[in-house]
Amino acid sequence: MENMKNRFSDYPEVSFIEDTSFSDLQTRLIDDYEKRYKELTGKKISLALADPYRLILYSCAVAIYQGYQYEDRAGKMGLLKYSTGEFLDNLAAFKKVKRNKATPASTMIRFTLSAAVEKKVVIPKGTRVKGQELYFETTEKGEIIPGQLYADIPSKCQTTGETGNGYLPGEIRTLTDLLPYTLKVSNLTQTSGGTDRESDEELVERIYLAPVSYSTAGPERAYEYWVKTFSPSVGECRIISENPGEVDIYVTMADGTIPDDEFLQELGEYLEKSNVRPLTDHVVVKKPRPIEYSIDLVYYIRNEDSDKEETIKAAVHTACDNYIAWQKKVGRDINPSELIYLVMGAGVKMVEIQKPVFIEIPDSAVAVPGNIALIYGGRKDD
Repeated sequence: MENMKNRFSDYPEVSFIEDTSFSDLQTRLIDDYEKRYKELTGKKISLALADPYRLILYSCAVAIYQGYQYEDRAGKMGLLKYSTGEFLDNLAAFKKVKRNKATPASTMIRFTLSAAVEKKVVIPKGTRVKGQELYFETTEKGEIIPGQLYADIPSKCQTTGETGNGYLPGEIRTLTDLLPYTLKVSNLTQTSGGTDRESDEELVERIYLAPVSYSTAGPERAYEYWVKTFSPSVGECRIISENPGEVDIYVTMADGTIPDDEFLQELGEYLEKSNVRPLTDHVVVKKPRPIEYSIDLVYYIRNEDSDKEETIKAAVHTACDNYIAWQKKVGRDINPSELIYLVMGAGVKMVEIQKPVFIEIPDSAVAVPGNIALIYGGRKDD
């Protein structure tokens, strides 16, 4: 997702209090007092640092400046560049945009009988199963027909947010709600799709894109707006046209993973709505092709930074994580220069990169990390 700070960098900073500082206000109060005193008495006065009246004016300045800050904040909350929280939600109303709520992770649970039975076995909607500390529940009624041993039922986490993501197949295996039959449970797919409440930065981006959605003429930004409105779990999307009259949309999830077929189907059905898709557009939602790259580098720090060795090592690993996140944009070329820039910014003296090498990535693909080797080469003199 493009950083909104960069998008707003061309817009000027504003101040509703004319950039008045606390010291400016203190000075003004004292000057006004001394000026008014001379007007009333004809005598010139200069308040000493320990003068009781000067101290009273200082105390007044604290309360007055707090009011200044409230005034400045109130004005800025009405501007997209500064607005946050509930103020941003109300600002979004002007564009008919609402903040996306947190969503639960989902998976497919297999319920297996210990032995076949001669009658239908019903597994009620809402049947709970547990994986470690989180509970999942079935989202529809399931049935194991006579002669069969199992039924696969879609399920969702009872706790919304990203916390429910990442359970590997087989890790959800405890049946919480007992049923008349002996059943074994296990998730068939890794849990995914759980998202936290839409952040301010994500909401700001959708508000910024909202005007392009007023027409279904099919511009790239309009499709980007509708894709990100569908679900906060969408990370990046690339809109291209590979055939005449066709709109091809390549999507990744917010955590950088490739979406599953069910998610793509639901997104495709959403984009087929008449208020989203122009009548003549054929919209196809696709998975980007993953192109794997490795990271293999050796870095050195300065002798003078020996006391910060562990801090710099941690910063290098953080820089690598930031590079991986940056590289996950659909259609973005694998660029080792960005990795060098980030690692050097961590405070190292020198970095030797064997991998990755520069690779052009087509619009229909996304770079994904493979083997990662960050080797500390020791300390060197300048």
